[in-house]
Amino acid sequence: MRNNYLVQFLANLLRCIWLFFPSLLFVALALICLTQLGQGKDILIAFTETKGSPGNNLLTKFIFLVAIIFWVYVSWYASRMVAYIKTSQRTDWNRMELRFLHRFPRIIGYSCLLVIVLALLTLFDQLTWLTAQPFLFLIAGMILLWLADRQMIRLSGFAREGRMLKALLLTAAILVPLLLIIFSYSGLFRKPFFIILLILILLLVYMLYINLRRHRMQELERRSARITQVHYHGWRKYADKLMAFLHLPKEERGYFAAFNLICLVGLSAYLSVVLFMGAGAFVGPLPFMLLAFTVLMGFGNIVSGLSCKIGLNLHFFIFILAAFLPTPDHHRVRNEKLSTRNVRPDIYRHRQDLSEYLNRWLRDRPEIDTMNSYPMYVVLANGGASRSAYWVASVLGRLEDSSIRRGSTRFSRQLFCLSGTSGGGVGIATYYNMLMHQQEKAPTVGFETAARNYLRQDFLTYTMGRMLGADFFNYIPVLNLLIPDEDRAEALEQAFERARDDSYYYVGFDSTWFDEAITLKGRQHNLPILFINTTRVKDGSPGVVSNISLSPEIFNRRVDVLGLLQQDKTIRMSTAAILGARFPFISPAGRIDSYRPPRDSTKPGDTLRANYFVDGGYFDNSGAGVVQEMIRNMFQVMSASKDSILRNRFSKISLRVIHITNSPQGTVPLVPIGPFKNDVLAPLLTIIGAYDMQTTVNDRRIITYLKDIKATYYPIHLYNDLEIRSDTLSNGPYAMNWFMSDSVRHQIDSRLKSQPRLEALLLRGTAQ
Repeated sequence: MRNNYLVQFLANLLRCIWLFFPSLLFVALALICLTQLGQGKDILIAFTETKGSPGNNLLTKFIFLVAIIFWVYVSWYASRMVAYIKTSQRTDWNRMELRFLHRFPRIIGYSCLLVIVLALLTLFDQLTWLTAQPFLFLIAGMILLWLADRQMIRLSGFAREGRMLKALLLTAAILVPLLLIIFSYSGLFRKPFFIILLILILLLVYMLYINLRRHRMQELERRSARITQVHYHGWRKYADKLMAFLHLPKEERGYFAAFNLICLVGLSAYLSVVLFMGAGAFVGPLPFMLLAFTVLMGFGNIVSGLSCKIGLNLHFFIFILAAFLPTPDHHRVRNEKLSTRNVRPDIYRHRQDLSEYLNRWLRDRPEIDTMNSYPMYVVLANGGASRSAYWVASVLGRLEDSSIRRGSTRFSRQLFCLSGTSGGGVGIATYYNMLMHQQEKAPTVGFETAARNYLRQDFLTYTMGRMLGADFFNYIPVLNLLIPDEDRAEALEQAFERARDDSYYYVGFDSTWFDEAITLKGRQHNLPILFINTTRVKDGSPGVVSNISLSPEIFNRRVDVLGLLQQDKTIRMSTAAILGARFPFISPAGRIDSYRPPRDSTKPGDTLRANYFVDGGYFDNSGAGVVQEMIRNMFQVMSASKDSILRNRFSKISLRVIHITNSPQGTVPLVPIGPFKNDVLAPLLTIIGAYDMQTTVNDRRIITYLKDIKATYYPIHLYNDLEIRSDTLSNGPYAMNWFMSDSVRHQIDSRLKSQPRLEALLLRGTAQ
């Protein structure tokens, strides 16, 4: 008998998990994001940081409260509506089945609040062990709340206890907004303990609300039994029809109205972020994540409810249609016509090659003749989203400011090339733009500050708005016809373009076209070579967005991305920077169409080639490969040059490669992976390992090559430099994201002031 009960219990548990999987899925996703990902933890830390005026803080925290209420209430009531529809399909439900259908939705609501509590607990150094098995603690918490809920059901049935619980509910409901105001104005939101306290009070409000509601419904049911029939008009009539369609009891009219009101408020907040960038920066990533998860979960429950209603699994059919029906392609790389700005349509065909640029660079520096040695700097910048962009641009800005402060030769004058990947590409593009826009200004210290002020901003929330909004619904048949021709990569570009940019050395991503940054044949170019590395999807070929022309013979058939652009087409600098930072799933592969004449001249028309590009880190996360090919060709050009003056100047060049990294140094620990992982995941683990090792091999190759040609290699590590024993304070972790908390940013700023190799480089100066 006991075994039969256990079998029934497990069977009902599995059925409910399947029935309510949209709600459970987003509970699991939230738990993973906030406890297992460094980015999620950094988002939590950022939420605890108090910025701006107390009024702004109060409004921001109020939006967070709205997001939590939206998530909890919709998770509970939407699941409950699915349960009502499921219950209406049969009349022979046994007691255990009904208990599961009625209790499971409320447990889902509890789990939403438990996820937030568990995530906040991981911020305490003493409780980081919670991250090892968060689902185990979530399940344990759900079981405890299940037992507490049973006792609450029993207590709420007694008249005296029921009145006490109502008073407690009213007190707790008043206490929540009161504490919100107190914590916002006193700065107590900086401490996770007080946020946890607020969430626990919300949990009490939720528990009392859903249990006292049962007795309210029973009372309304008894009253309705004494009334013959009432005919409503207007909106009440349509509301009753909708409730009848959803098989909701009429006694729940008030709760259904509350559900719709909360949905209206939450959906409005969600749409404000999706549609307006300013709203995204104000709301912040944590509240928006909860809002977006709720909207997507609600959509999933609508599909589940309709599936129960018609007796057909619509999730399966939507998935099949999304996978096999043609879907509008919104992932084309943004481009504009050159002719609209009266720029020659073939301008990218007239870029200088490496030989011309090198000759002009040497010819423009006659001061070399009076020196024994002249520094030529080449910069490599590893990828790593905002962490990398902030670190790279800050290091370069610090070097530039140091040269201005000394009154010596500007660092940028001795800078020959910038090569970056992913966030490193964004960092070098930021520095390059500041150089380009400052040429008419009086030089003053400010590059580092301008870079830090610009790259400290929130570039994530608006991107998430597109990813968890239009891009998600683009795969839903019929709905995708309403989606605008934009994607989350474009949203990320726009976030950079519209960010606050009011420093003396402004970045100007909003007004800079890449054709303004290129070299032109026969003209002097006073800025360094720019290499933004990317990877082509179809064949894995490395691609480069560069301001010089790339010869396939010199650069080993790397794809010259600008050479693929159609006649009269151009891209923005922001687009070029993000093209090397398209790391799925945050930014999908970007499509650039090129046309090639057919091999058979008798056939009309050109052949369309769809090129898709993703993050350059898939092939080379430092940009070392293209730089090594460049340096090798520089020596070939000078050895073949007939200009003795240029040869003499080149012989005095002291080549210095600055490699700016932002990942932990050292090797991956070789621990056992277990038989199951070995059998199932060995190929995937090998590919992931090869992805990291490919960059390591490229880096070691260029380091060896630099030793051979007697060049100097300067690694500027964000994390501890293992080759310097005294360098032990920069352990991180530094979250890799398009958003950074002030805590992470302050750690990077501190590292900037104490990086030993950077300090040595600054002391040495740029003119020596």
